[in-house]
Amino acid sequence: MYRALAVAALTLCAATAASAQGNWPSKPISIVVPFGAGGNTDVMARLTATHLTKALGVSVVVDNKPGAAGLIASKQVLAAPADGYMFLLATATQSVTAPCITANFNVDGVKDFAPVVNVGANSFVLTTRATLPVKTLAELTAYAKRENGKLTYGSGGQGTLTHLSAYMFPKRAEVEMVHVPYKGGSAAVTDMIGGQIDLYSASPSEVIPQMNSGKLRMIAVSSPTRLKELPNVPTIAETYPGYEVSTWNGLVARAGTPPEVLDRVANEVAKMKDDPALIKKLEDMGVVPMFVTRAAFGEQIQREVAMWGKTLKNSGIHSD
Repeated sequence: MYRALAVAALTLCAATAASAQGNWPSKPISIVVPFGAGGNTDVMARLTATHLTKALGVSVVVDNKPGAAGLIASKQVLAAPADGYMFLLATATQSVTAPCITANFNVDGVKDFAPVVNVGANSFVLTTRATLPVKTLAELTAYAKRENGKLTYGSGGQGTLTHLSAYMFPKRAEVEMVHVPYKGGSAAVTDMIGGQIDLYSASPSEVIPQMNSGKLRMIAVSSPTRLKELPNVPTIAETYPGYEVSTWNGLVARAGTPPEVLDRVANEVAKMKDDPALIKKLEDMGVVPMFVTRAAFGEQIQREVAMWGKTLKNSGIHSD
């Protein structure tokens, strides 16, 4: 009798779980962004949310949780049920670099999250305030040497890719600069325009409008070749061969989320590539559309963990 009741209970639980998955989605879905509003990751999240709202028939909302190199956002997603109603629009910072160099970043980008889809990738552009008396990388290097450690560079947070991409330039140029971390790129850009900091290694979309209005000056890009949308901006590699830093923005979910849900989201997001207007928006932001789905995206993250882990360990970069 007891065995029959146990079997019946297990059958009921399995049927309930299957029913819940079959009814997904039945309520609003959140995409948590580890940076403030207005930055590159935020814009990509909103484009993705708009697309998924139409595709899934439920509201998909963006929730900005900046700070601690994405630890706050990551922990919010991990504290929620693994039911497919909360995702993280992660970058290489949260999944790859921050766990390697930040002592209290007690989140594992490989074990704690399930990869869903890599939306797009982008390099960075080394940008200065318009009043800084430099126009080229050579002039910036010479000026930094004369200032002898007085120049400041901002980042979207300690241990982020905007931090590492900016950090690597003075190391290659053999100059001293002071790092000023922010809770996202928008705040850094605002302070650079206001003259509170001198440089910022930005996603192109964060600074193209300000460059066009004369408020900022682009010095060089971190990609191995010049960007299509910025053909007149040289690469850092033209001066320092081998210099290359890029990041990506991709949806991940808490590990244990039903694979059927992950597949559905991945497949729907991948359909964004068939929208020419959306693709143009991404390209105008300096983003290379990727739409790499689950298995391949997971392999990419693991490769980068191995690559960056070794690089960062050898460099001695660390964050408290």
